[in-house]
Amino acid sequence: MSLKRLNLYFLFFFSLGLLILLLQIFQNPLNGYLRQTAYIIFSPFLKTEREIEEEIEKLIFFIRDLKANMRLISNYKKVSQQLEVYKEKTEFYQDILRRLEKDLDFYFPLKAEYVISKIIFYDPSGEDRFFIIRDGKNKEIKKGDLVVSKGYILGVVDEVYISTSKVITLFNEKCSLLSSIKESDKAYIYQGSYPSGNLLYVDLNDNVKEGDIVVYKDLTLKIPPFPIGQVIYVGFSPNPFFKQVKVKPFISPRDAEFVVVFKE
Repeated sequence: MSLKRLNLYFLFFFSLGLLILLLQIFQNPLNGYLRQTAYIIFSPFLKTEREIEEEIEKLIFFIRDLKANMRLISNYKKVSQQLEVYKEKTEFYQDILRRLEKDLDFYFPLKAEYVISKIIFYDPSGEDRFFIIRDGKNKEIKKGDLVVSKGYILGVVDEVYISTSKVITLFNEKCSLLSSIKESDKAYIYQGSYPSGNLLYVDLNDNVKEGDIVVYKDLTLKIPPFPIGQVIYVGFSPNPFFKQVKVKPFISPRDAEFVVVFKE
């Protein structure tokens, strides 16, 4: 619509309003007829004006709703992008948890305090006598803490540094653990050795045989009796009072990635 036409509309409606005002001011019998006639003649124009105002109001509300919807769409796109990032992170963490569950395949005891850590270095000699984990004094790990993975004993913490620890394994001669035969209360000492460890102080009369399971024995009863290994040999020893018993550990450090360190 051109500016000239808008000016004509404005002049017309202004004149109409002025005429109606004058008819209301001057009291004359003819005024009533003139007002009625004027309303009849110009009511279509007034109706059109109201309709235009209503359409303009509707357009204004539509524009407001459109702007609000555009903001919602923009926010939705941002949230969608964030959800994609979270989805990728979730899949990454789920993969870590799957590996963690595989390596920590046992029920955590409620009484014992523990730290979940990760192996970062293995014994380069190939005999797996030790390995290094990622945590140390920063997680309050101490020398002598028991290390477990996949529900089996891996070794014992031997040296603790600020953020790492050295763990000696069941193949290390320095590793000694209080142990017993599964479903038996008698205590023995497991001593590490490569490629198999030894079960010490087994009396000649003790019913220990090949195939028996050697488990960890915790006198405080806080740590469960995790398996150490299986008896593979029972025979005579240089000491006439005890048997010679060889034990093959169930797990090697290279079979694990994550470990659980139980705080003594």
